Amino acid sequence: MAFEYIEITDPLFVQNLGKCEEDDYLMVRAKQYSHVPIKIPNWVPQAHCFSVDFKNHEKDLLEAEVYPDDVWVISYPKSGTTWVQEMVWCICNDLNFEAARANSLQSRFPFLEASSFAPVSFNTYEYARNTPRPRFIKTHLPVSMLPKRYWEVKPKTIHIRRNPKSVAVSYFFHSERFFYKCSMDTFLRSFVREHQFFSPYHAHVIEYHELQGCDNILHLTYEEMKRYLPAVVRKVCEFFGKSYSKPELELLYQHLSFKSIRDNPTLNREKPNDPIKTTPFIRKGETDGWKHELTPEQIHMLDEWTKERVPNPEHRKLFE
Repeated sequence: MAFEYIEITDPLFVQNLGKCEEDDYLMVRAKQYSHVPIKIPNWVPQAHCFSVDFKNHEKDLLEAEVYPDDVWVISYPKSGTTWVQEMVWCICNDLNFEAARANSLQSRFPFLEASSFAPVSFNTYEYARNTPRPRFIKTHLPVSMLPKRYWEVKPKTIHIRRNPKSVAVSYFFHSERFFYKCSMDTFLRSFVREHQFFSPYHAHVIEYHELQGCDNILHLTYEEMKRYLPAVVRKVCEFFGKSYSKPELELLYQHLSFKSIRDNPTLNREKPNDPIKTTPFIRKGETDGWKHELTPEQIHMLDEWTKERVPNPEHRKLFE
């Protein structure tokens, strides 16, 4: 087997099992990782949180094809992924806003491993495999779990990261929208124990920034996109060898504005008569909303979590 499967015995997890209506989680550790070009001395990947569905798609993941003309967007969940996907797709498709508005982001940008952690109605690996090239692929996988072909081909990739407190709040509301039935405080205590899909969070971010010889990856942050989007757009255009006029770029900025993203049905996953109305998929789009939504005790807990998980001062800069 290419992966080790570890039962979660943490008392808080066991106590809340079923109560919060989460899936049957387990921790999954990659056993084959010598091909990952990482600079961390004596690196051994950590186990990451998935559901038992992961076991049913181990072969799909290991044998996933990767092509030189692929474009990948990689992130830990709730780090600004949807925003970056739309920006990348438009830049790489000659600012074809008409086509972007006519087709859902999920169809234009398949979520590679969704079948590995969620009960979807089709095999997402197969869907990605059959998507016409050039393909646009979304993934939240850590470096240790990317298909081996990824490292052989090294397709153009954007990696996006976000402040951990913003991620924590956004992840709670996202989970509450789809299935989660417990309080934010319960979610946060589970989150810092790394018992939410794709955790551990810090390891994901650090490992992508410790890769070597990977000039195929462009690193962005949610915060820099919020501060001054045009600078990020210029950087991404240069990365993909694209050039647009000032009027064309102004249209792109409008298309990528928070209001436009929030109101765009191809992005926000809102459907007529949708019974899930508790929390919108695209919620506030703020960089410091956590200051108003977390208690001082919760902020302290998340800050201490980062200090504990990231002892290296240089790495800690990634989470400021």
